[in-house]
Amino acid sequence: MQALVLDGRLRIGQLPRPSVAAGRVIVRVDACSISRTDLDLVAGRRPVQVRPAVLGHQFVGTVVEVGERVDPAWSGRRVVARPNPGCRRCTACREARPWLCEDARSSGLGMGLVDGAFADYVSVAVETLTHVPDKLDDEDAVLAYAVAVGLEAIAQIKGDPPQRVLVVGDGNMGLLLTLMLHAAGFTVSTIGRHPSRRELLWRSGIAFRAVDDSVIQTPESWLELIGEPFGVAVECAGRSSGLEFAARALRPRGQLIMVSDHVGQPGAALGFLVERELEMVGVGCGPLGPALEFLASRAVDVLPLIDGKYALDDGVAAFQRAGQRGSLRTILLRRPRPEDV
Repeated sequence: MQALVLDGRLRIGQLPRPSVAAGRVIVRVDACSISRTDLDLVAGRRPVQVRPAVLGHQFVGTVVEVGERVDPAWSGRRVVARPNPGCRRCTACREARPWLCEDARSSGLGMGLVDGAFADYVSVAVETLTHVPDKLDDEDAVLAYAVAVGLEAIAQIKGDPPQRVLVVGDGNMGLLLTLMLHAAGFTVSTIGRHPSRRELLWRSGIAFRAVDDSVIQTPESWLELIGEPFGVAVECAGRSSGLEFAARALRPRGQLIMVSDHVGQPGAALGFLVERELEMVGVGCGPLGPALEFLASRAVDVLPLIDGKYALDDGVAAFQRAGQRGSLRTILLRRPRPEDV
């Protein structure tokens, strides 16, 4: 099969198609999104523990083969999958949050240890699968993972709409969360670095301010930017300056929800968390079923957030596009082939 391989450098290569094992299925990958984690792995900001490695964990595909102890009804279904199967024994797994399982973190699909979905086919544990409704196109369903993160972040907010919420960061996740919060009835303001986002958000009635790093790093200008302090801020900037800005924009005992993990960034000064007695909550993932339901509801039009579409054999160019400042979501799509007919 064809695959996008990381082995010192990113390249297109040929690898053996995975064989099916008990409790697993083989999925033909129809679309896969390039995430920030993928970019970090390729850039060396995260460790890749096996080489050659196949990355990619945010995908949609069709089950083409099932192993022993797998219900044959899965065959032919379109699916998405979470990266981690979980141990089924720990507290996180028992509470239906397998993405928090310590065992699972060491076996995440497409994270530099277990081969992922930037390939024609991928082997997936059956318990990680979620069926994709027929009314969702691949380009919608491939965003299920990101939408799951957004729903989990919104679920953490204390208090009901239409309270004011500040989103710091206007990249892929920041824009998606802004639109989702707006659809949920919150009064959203967004701070970002890309003036081009203004039209996308203003036409939805969302307040947006574009600022440069010098402004974010100047505390005297913060109050002028935000006006009255917020009760909730969601940090999606992925930069220590953005984290500090989000926290200082909160009133005392406000709530800071972190979606970024700040890989490769120097630490922020965290004394303000104590001084203002802020509550900080991290969000890493969420269940995929509700995310697909949200996408099917069409509460948010996610397609404008995809601005790059490439075939797998153009994967290197796709990564270059995804890594450019200001780019939005880039996805790899399967080219139609004779065996698909």
